[in-house]
Amino acid sequence: MSKAKNRKRKAETRSSPELRSHPAVRNYTLFCLSALFLIVVCLADRGLAWWCLVPALIGCLALLTHWDYGPPLVLLSLAGLLGFSGPLRYRSPPPGGWSRFPTASLMDLGLCIAVLAYVLGHYRLLSLTRYIFPPRLGRPRVEATQRRSADLVTGRETTFLGLALPLWAGLAVLVWGWVTEEAAPRNAPLEWWPVLRLVWAILAVLAVAGVTASYLRQTTATPEEGLLYLQDQCWRLMRREQGLLNRWLTWARLRAQRKQRFSGPSLETRRQS
Repeated sequence: MSKAKNRKRKAETRSSPELRSHPAVRNYTLFCLSALFLIVVCLADRGLAWWCLVPALIGCLALLTHWDYGPPLVLLSLAGLLGFSGPLRYRSPPPGGWSRFPTASLMDLGLCIAVLAYVLGHYRLLSLTRYIFPPRLGRPRVEATQRRSADLVTGRETTFLGLALPLWAGLAVLVWGWVTEEAAPRNAPLEWWPVLRLVWAILAVLAVAGVTASYLRQTTATPEEGLLYLQDQCWRLMRREQGLLNRWLTWARLRAQRKQRFSGPSLETRRQS
């Protein structure tokens, strides 16, 4: 068994240079590097000086080593940098006065697109070089056969990926603008109003998604599953009536047994005798 494992590892190491030189892997790597460069440009516009290189360095290191913890670390570094730079930029109002909630600018939209592009590109790159789904803790390493074939990547896939980035980023900017509107009701703190609107929007989306999922599950169910669902609903709606009917039927059956026991032989048995 150990010899077979060693041969398998050698085959994987031999095929890794060929896999790294594949056009699909190379294109996704360049895609992620371009996204990191755009992140540096957007952070430099905020006046972060050399600190804007921290997320890019983490992302480049994760790309070179094909590290699956790269995107979360990049997001954490971005959250830290934007959290510390936000008070310097937005909470010092000029003499004319600013709005209490900052509005998204063109560079903010570019930063959203860049971060989304890096996360999507990095995880698609991992699906080509390492595995599609990460292994669980305490489980053996995922086999190399569970990788996605690089030959399946087409130009149509990358085109749709590029078109989806501004779409979702623009939708995020619209939601942000709707959330940060200064239209709080009476006796409601203005600071908590964006959080409340965001929570209501998330609950509404979850409710619609739940209703849609249940409807699709019912439409794609088999006849046996549909019959079981209808029986369950019938029992829930008529459980009291069915319980009352079962009690009356049980009482009638026990009463007939008592009559037969104490009335002696029946008329048919008398005729036969």
